[in-house]
Amino acid sequence: MTATIYPFPATRRRSLIKKTAGYMASTTASVAESHLKNQLSRLESRLRKAGVSETAILGERRAYEAAIRSELWRQVLTPGGAA
Repeated sequence: MTATIYPFPATRRRSLIKKTAGYMASTTASVAESHLKNQLSRLESRLRKAGVSETAILGERRAYEAAIRSELWRQVLTPGGAA
């Protein structure tokens, strides 16, 4: 018997997305990109260990990266936390 594993969408982890984007906004571009790459690698590793398909992992990675970059721009363009 086999089962398809569907991961909880990483894009719903709003607090982690905000924290990651906040850190990225507070450091240099090279450190920020390195940090993001590390976070994405960790996500991929967790999903692989859980038995998620490579196609689903790629989709989750892309969506998570887009969510972090979107939040980063939101924080940069609206300092002080304005909506």
